[in-house]
Amino acid sequence: MLSVQNGSSQAVTRQFQSSQPDEVIDYVARNLSPHRMNVTNPSNMAASLQCMRVAGVQIVDIRYGTDVSIDAEDLGDQFLIHAGVSGVSKVTSGGRAAQITPANIYITSPGRSSRIHMPAQCRHIAARIAASTFETHLAGAMNVTMNRPLVFHGAREEDHNLPAAWRQLLHHIVSQCTLAPALMSEPRIQRQYSMLMLEMLLGGYANSYSDQIARQGNDIAPRHVRKAREIIHESIEDSVSVADIAAQVGVSTRSLQNGFRQFLGVTPAEYVRRHRLERLHTVLKDAPPDSSVTELMLECGIVNFGRFANYYRRQYGCRPSDTLRGLALG
Repeated sequence: MLSVQNGSSQAVTRQFQSSQPDEVIDYVARNLSPHRMNVTNPSNMAASLQCMRVAGVQIVDIRYGTDVSIDAEDLGDQFLIHAGVSGVSKVTSGGRAAQITPANIYITSPGRSSRIHMPAQCRHIAARIAASTFETHLAGAMNVTMNRPLVFHGAREEDHNLPAAWRQLLHHIVSQCTLAPALMSEPRIQRQYSMLMLEMLLGGYANSYSDQIARQGNDIAPRHVRKAREIIHESIEDSVSVADIAAQVGVSTRSLQNGFRQFLGVTPAEYVRRHRLERLHTVLKDAPPDSSVTELMLECGIVNFGRFANYYRRQYGCRPSDTLRGLALG
């Protein structure tokens, strides 16, 4: 049986219930993501969905009532943020296996398909946000210059309070949309909620721009991670080891490694490499075209020229010499 309930013409929330797998697949495809679904016991299907759209962010509170396996297709330019409310789901994306539980958040990136197995007791609340929405916020509100795709690293964000805060925020939005649909239809109010969602994800979930975001005054990392970042920035032209940095900030090497992975999404060594690449990129753009790439690399603390040239090409899509001579954008 299909049941769809709408509030007034001003409502921004929709209720959907159905025991028919085909109806459920069609509805989820239109409101969240195109997908294929395998239902273990179709007769047990008791899907219940609540959908709302807030300033371009699509939110879906979903439960199927039976075991389902979902093959989600390429999301195009959309991020899909999964938050478990109950139960444990298994997800595979980009060749990596993970879980969606009430203790974490899982983000599916644009251009990637995923397979999710949801047991009958599972309930998710998912949000679909366009990559362009994140990019606009990064460039405008956060003053971050973008030179590569936004990537969420899947760090151990369950070690701090983001998952609980994120679920509470979405539950609050769902509740407000139900209680005050006319008020929540106001564009200005929707924009405020949308901005809050973007700020929480970009500031609290490790991603490829976490460092730049932190530089703009949104650094939630603990003191030893912040201090280590300062040391790396100040020692850009010197050889610096992870053990030395850990000793200087007063923590073990393992603690420093864990802190960087959790809050910046990379190891300290990867952070040093990325920072030197960014420094080299800036220097190359500002240097005279007849400068020596090798000498500029040395100025940036780079001594393994061939390896860093490969790293540079992967990050910026061109050779260092192309940037130096103005033959590449970015």
